[in-house]
Amino acid sequence: MESHEPGTRPKIRTEVAQGLRYVLGQPLLRAIAACTASSNLFSQIGFGIFILYAVRGLDLNPGQIGLIFAIGNVGALLGALSGSAIARRLGIGPTIVLSALVFGPPLILVPLAPRSSPYAFLITAMFIGGFGGVVYNVNQVGLRQAITPLRMQGRMNATMRFMVWGTINTIGLRPTLWVSAIGSCLPFLPVLFSPVRSLRTIPTPPEEPAVVPAGAALEAQAAPELVPRAQLPPADLPGSV
Repeated sequence: MESHEPGTRPKIRTEVAQGLRYVLGQPLLRAIAACTASSNLFSQIGFGIFILYAVRGLDLNPGQIGLIFAIGNVGALLGALSGSAIARRLGIGPTIVLSALVFGPPLILVPLAPRSSPYAFLITAMFIGGFGGVVYNVNQVGLRQAITPLRMQGRMNATMRFMVWGTINTIGLRPTLWVSAIGSCLPFLPVLFSPVRSLRTIPTPPEEPAVVPAGAALEAQAAPELVPRAQLPPADLPGSV
C-alpha cells in the first residue's frame, strides 16, 4: 500500500492519468480492455432493445420472455462453474481468446428468430453467449488482478470500468440487432493478436516496491550499526555465548 504525508495525497486527475497510463501501457490489459469495451458496446446495443423487440417484433408475452431468460441463463451458470477448469486445461490465454470468440456470434440468432417460433433461436443465443461471456469474465478479471501491483489495483479497475462501457443510438429494432450481432463477432480480435493468446497460466504477480515511511531513513542513519546475524556465533553450539 502507498502511504502519503498529510495533505500530500495525489489529486484525482493525477490518479486518473496514472490509471490510464498503466492500462494502456500494459499489453495484456490493453488487449483485454479493447476486447471487453467493444463487446460491451455491441452487446448492449442489442440487449438494450431486446425486450422491446421480443414484445413488438416477436409478439411474446412476459411469461414467454421470462421462460426464455430462465432457460438461456443456464449457460451463464455453467460458465461460472467451469471457467476455471477450462483455463487449467487449455491455458488462461487460449481460454480468454476462445471464450471471446464464442460469446458474440450467437447473437446473430436473435434477429434471425422467426416470429412463428423464436424460442429455440433466442434460448440458444442466450445459452451459448452467456456461457462464453462468463468464462471470459472469470478468467480475464482474474488475469488483470494478478498482473497488477496492489498499489495500482484501484486505479486499474477504475480505468477498466471507465473504458469498457459504451452506448450508441438505435436505428430501428431489427437493424440495431444486426449491428449488435455483427459487431459482437469481432471483440476476440484484440486478445487474439496480443500476448494474451500465448499465456498458459496466470503470470506471477509483480513484486511490490518497499515503502519507506516518512522519517524512517533518518532513524536508520541515527541507529547504531548492527552485526549481521550470519556473523554471530550459533547460540546452540558449545562455546558460544
